[in-house]
Amino acid sequence: MKNANLTHMAKLLLPRASRQKGVLLVMGILVIFGLVTHTWGFYFEPRSVLSYRSNPHQVKLASHTSNLMHDLWKPFLLDINATSFYTDEGYTYEVPKENENWAKPLGKRLLILDVDTRLDKGPGAMLNDSALDYKQMKGRTGGIMNHYLYAMIHGYDYKFVRAPDYPKRHQTWVKVPVIREALKSHDFVVFLDADAEFMYPQVPFEWLMKRWNITDQTLVALANDPGDSDRNRDEKGKVSQNTGFIIAQQSNRTQELFDDWEHCPSEKKFKGCARWANDWAHEQAAFSNYIRYSYNQTQDIGTIPCMDGNGAPYIGDKTCGGVFIRHHWFRKDDPAKDLQRLILEAFMRVVIRTRSTM
Repeated sequence: MKNANLTHMAKLLLPRASRQKGVLLVMGILVIFGLVTHTWGFYFEPRSVLSYRSNPHQVKLASHTSNLMHDLWKPFLLDINATSFYTDEGYTYEVPKENENWAKPLGKRLLILDVDTRLDKGPGAMLNDSALDYKQMKGRTGGIMNHYLYAMIHGYDYKFVRAPDYPKRHQTWVKVPVIREALKSHDFVVFLDADAEFMYPQVPFEWLMKRWNITDQTLVALANDPGDSDRNRDEKGKVSQNTGFIIAQQSNRTQELFDDWEHCPSEKKFKGCARWANDWAHEQAAFSNYIRYSYNQTQDIGTIPCMDGNGAPYIGDKTCGGVFIRHHWFRKDDPAKDLQRLILEAFMRVVIRTRSTM
């Protein structure tokens, strides 16, 4: 019955020459929601949080999903060298016309990375053994799938790392050594918390790096936190940078930065850092209070505006709207809802585009 309905939909909406592709696109929607996804790399390291395999055991679940998602968004992708982008709210965001960095796609040289110590296999969870029911999808699952979808659309590499617990540390610290190791096999690693999401999947990451002035000298870049609270400032009163979204570029100095960051609580180099092993804001406080001051060459640390890369429209600080990267600190279920909306909107754009050519 489902196949009959799909075929009927294709006949109604698509010209004959493109019916087969239309059916594939519709099936692609169902594939995403059913979690019969492309190729996933799961990492299970029971003994050491420091280890990361560049060729982990991979679970093959379905083929061609990546191409399906790319085809769905292809007609609407922002040109990598575009000088401006118009949001759904009607605002214009620009990149400097003279900025010639990242003029070509990075492809698999760029890794979209998820890291989590939690092994949740319950209904609606990412690692559930049965097909995922989108009605039960958890917010964390929606965020992870958003990241994977974005990687498929643009041809980036993607990994989900299920990390072991970090001994005597708050578990958010695991991202630091995993990012460091991932950089050994990629030029760029883009890490996001599961409650952070790409709001415009059609915007290439190369375009965002241009906008945020990421250069070949940038080691890492992070978004500012809201500046309306002392809670979001370091011990010197400077606004903290949020580690829920990190761009890291491979270099010897970047490796040194991540080594210093991970070992900050040992106080061998940074006196007073031990408290951040477990006190809030953990690795984020260690970075903002110590690491960014230690790596202080002009382009070492990139700062992404809070409006672009942090927060959400519903938070108190209206300078942190999460336009391109939205971080749902308070509404943890929103990524699941947004994932469904993004895919439905993309499909409807295809339908409208196809009808106009009939």
